[in-house]
Amino acid sequence: MGFHRPHPMVHNQSRDMGANKTILIAEQAGSTPRELELFATERGFDLVRVHNLKDVLLTLQESRVDSLVLDAALLAEDCGFISVIKGMEKNLPIIVCAEKNTPELESEIRKHQIFYYHIKSFGIEDLVMAIANAVNGLSH
Repeated sequence: MGFHRPHPMVHNQSRDMGANKTILIAEQAGSTPRELELFATERGFDLVRVHNLKDVLLTLQESRVDSLVLDAALLAEDCGFISVIKGMEKNLPIIVCAEKNTPELESEIRKHQIFYYHIKSFGIEDLVMAIANAVNGLSH
């Protein structure tokens, strides 16, 4: 499990009081966009990366997480996993990212009361905004 802790000075310069906010990123290995890493560092957020659903559950049991960014590819057509997460952390903002969107997939995922549904081809800006809103307790 990769763990990134920004330099302490970043916390002092944080624009959004992001210090000590943790974002759990669950995606296939090596696919975290550089812009997302820069955003987290700039805001003073800690990024915790996992690459499978089992590690999502273990991390949620062991750590405080302020937002989960979940790659739809990890769900492997089983969106019920989102309900398992919600059972553990009812108020956890979950942002699901999909590489390829279909109306069926989006509808199935949205049934689980996620915070935001992001289509990767739309670019990183929407994802960054959704994460900022999620960790600051704003509705999207």
